[in-house]
Amino acid sequence: MSGDAHAELLTRLSRRDVLSRASKLALGLAILPPLPLPGLPPAPSGSAPMPRTELTDATLQAFADTMLPGRLAQRTDLGNPIYPLAIAGVDWRPGAVETDALAAAYHPEIGFASVAPTFLSDLEARSLQHGGDFLHLDFSSRVQVCLSGLEYQNPSREVWEAAAAVPFTAFCAAVLIRDATWNDASGYRVMGLPGTAPNGYTDFSYRRRLSRERTKTGSLP
Repeated sequence: MSGDAHAELLTRLSRRDVLSRASKLALGLAILPPLPLPGLPPAPSGSAPMPRTELTDATLQAFADTMLPGRLAQRTDLGNPIYPLAIAGVDWRPGAVETDALAAAYHPEIGFASVAPTFLSDLEARSLQHGGDFLHLDFSSRVQVCLSGLEYQNPSREVWEAAAAVPFTAFCAAVLIRDATWNDASGYRVMGLPGTAPNGYTDFSYRRRLSRERTKTGSLP
C-alpha cells in the first residue's frame, strides 16, 4: 500500500512543470518575506526566517525522508546529527536525510528558510488529520500527508514543490560537498555516479583504447 502511494508521490514530483515551478519559486524565496499560506495566519513580522528547534529540524528531516527514503542512520555525510524518529527506515540505502537535506534547507543560497515556517504549519495541519504531528506518523501516513499537500487543488502546492526540491537537490547534486565524489556523497553512491574527477577516472572506461587516428585534413569525418 505505502509503496504504491509513494510511487504516486514521486510521479507527481517528476513532471517537468513541477521542477520548473519549484526552481522559479526557489529563486525568489531568498528575497521574499515569509509567505502566508491560504487559511493560515501569516508569520509574525520581524521574526527570524526559520526559528531552529529540534522539533522543526526533526520534522524537516522526516519530510526529506518521505521524499527520498533511506536507511536508519545517526549522522549525515557532513557529520550533522540525524534526529530520532526522522528516518522511517523503509529503504536499506542512504536517503535524502543522510545527504544533508536539512543543512541544504537552511543554506541561504537555497532560499527555502523564508517560506519554511508557513510550510511547516500547513504540513502539521494536514498531519493532524492523520492522527498526530508529522514526526510521529508512520511512513504510510507521512506519504498521504505529502500527497494531500501536492494535490493540484491545493493553492499552496508550489510551496510544497519547492520544499520537495530541497531533499532532491541534496541527494542528487551533493550541493554542500565541494568536489563531491561517491566516497563522501552517499547520494552519488546510490546513483552509481563517481562524481568529480579533475584528472579523469582511470578505472572507468569501455575497456577500449582511445582512437589516435587523424583525418587527412584534420577535420571531422
